[in-house]
Amino acid sequence: MNRVVIVNKIPGEKRVAIIEDRKLVELHIMRADTGTCLGNIYSGIVKRVLPGMQSAFVEFGGSRTGFIYVNDLKADITYEEFQKSFDDDEDPEENSSPEPAKETRKADITQFIKEGQKVLVQVIKEPIGQKGARLTTHISLPGRFCVLMPTISHIGISRKITDRDKRDELKDLGRKVQNKGYGMIMRTLAAESESKVIEKEAVSLIKRWTSIQNDFKKEKGAAVLYSAPDPVIEIVQNTDIKDIKEIIADNREDEKNVRDYLSFYNENPDDIVKFYDLPYPVFDYYSIESEIANVLKKKIWLKSGGFLIIEQTEALTVIDVNTGKFIGKGNLESTVLKTNLEAVDEIAYHLRLRNIAGIIVVDFIDMRNQNNKKKVITELEKLLEKDPAKCSVFYFTRLGLIQITRKRTTESNISSMTEPCPYCSGNGIIRSRDTVAFQIFRDIQRQVKLYGSRVVSIEAHPDAVFSLEHKHSDELKELVRELRINIEVQSNNSFHREHYIVSDKNRN
Repeated sequence: MNRVVIVNKIPGEKRVAIIEDRKLVELHIMRADTGTCLGNIYSGIVKRVLPGMQSAFVEFGGSRTGFIYVNDLKADITYEEFQKSFDDDEDPEENSSPEPAKETRKADITQFIKEGQKVLVQVIKEPIGQKGARLTTHISLPGRFCVLMPTISHIGISRKITDRDKRDELKDLGRKVQNKGYGMIMRTLAAESESKVIEKEAVSLIKRWTSIQNDFKKEKGAAVLYSAPDPVIEIVQNTDIKDIKEIIADNREDEKNVRDYLSFYNENPDDIVKFYDLPYPVFDYYSIESEIANVLKKKIWLKSGGFLIIEQTEALTVIDVNTGKFIGKGNLESTVLKTNLEAVDEIAYHLRLRNIAGIIVVDFIDMRNQNNKKKVITELEKLLEKDPAKCSVFYFTRLGLIQITRKRTTESNISSMTEPCPYCSGNGIIRSRDTVAFQIFRDIQRQVKLYGSRVVSIEAHPDAVFSLEHKHSDELKELVRELRINIEVQSNNSFHREHYIVSDKNRN
């Protein structure tokens, strides 16, 4: 992997771009007014306990209350239960009453928590849409080589570490931590690290946990006790140093933070950390701004001439695959297969770039050959393995659709970069000029029949006026003859396309 991390910071906003093989694959946006809370640890106050849902709502300092399940409160939870709970994407909303999860029915949440109680919680999923943050009392503090789990006595070693001697060595390190009452997970990067470096990191994580506990005892209300590393450090933390070609920052603060982080692990920051001081904006210099524009596009063209339509809603994302201009050179099945395989590559790319998560439904072009369907599924699964977020692919349904689930922890980039259109109120469409013209006709009738108007004044957007005076001029003349009135039409550029005024001129 040839990974380049580029950081751009201006007052109020920081953006982090990840480039792999000269292509933008991830974009992280942080704004001062919205902030990020994923991974943060808080002192929270229980606001409301819902026994019927086996969950509670907790005030932790966010704009909305967070919620917590009973399994995230139980003291005797196993690591497997924690992981299963963590992977559960069905989140309740306040004032809603979803079906309680089967695994939570055996426990009574009122045994573990009560309203007004102070709790130490960590955010494991940020607020998304109308849903509040997902919280847990089972804290995890990730490092570069290991993850400290203070509330779960578990020793885990990454499955990607296959060397038996190294696994035994890491297990011995884990036991040392376990003997002090903590759990520990050894990450994949631990395979190539010296034991003393891992021990140094484990000690620092335990000290951090002790400090968090002490701060929690002092706090009386909702407050942040620990802020998770920002995406720049998190990217470095989760990437093998050999896979990072450069980390380029256009501000001294991020440059220093990365240098300090690498120095803690006895790695030379001079080899990869660079400060950008050219007069051009750093994202312009590396041609990132033009690629960011693709994040907001609804229509994505494929190399062959086919295209994708990506429709994102709060509940799910729908992707439609079309052959477009591509007519192929062979038979229909081979043309469809080629288009679908090209689509697979773009779909995997855009899920990661746009940070689309939750349920994704893909309508591929229909294929009759079962082997071709398997090729599409296999290629999709292969490409999604590179995605840092957990993804699952389900085989074609009877309607020819493929379902994908992608782990959701933060808002998508489209959600963070856009807001509902003030003209269409988020519908994505407005009334056509013809529809507005016929509405005006009806309002003219209403004006005449209710108020006896003889001279009717119409003020509307130029597009609507054009429709009245040209496309529907015959219908307008017919209406004038039928009602025996005079009509004066005036164009107003400041009007919304759908807005107009029909009035009695003699009363104005």
